[in-house]
Amino acid sequence: MIDSYIVVYKFSHDLHFFVTGGDDENELILATVLQGFFDSVSLILRNNVDKRTALENLDLIFLCLDEIVERA
Repeated sequence: MIDSYIVVYKFSHDLHFFVTGGDDENELILATVLQGFFDSVSLILRNNVDKRTALENLDLIFLCLDEIVERA
């Protein structure tokens, strides 16, 4: 917990994934969102989750993130 935010994170090679929520959010739901996003990115990048591959496919990653936020 940082200030009044809950932060869950995941590190993979040279990438860092963070999901934040208010202090009234359920930490398990935030962790599930993070795991779902990470799994989606892994599929998009064909299990090659590193900085260079992520930058090359950033448009697809942003589209994935947009779909997650839109459906929430």
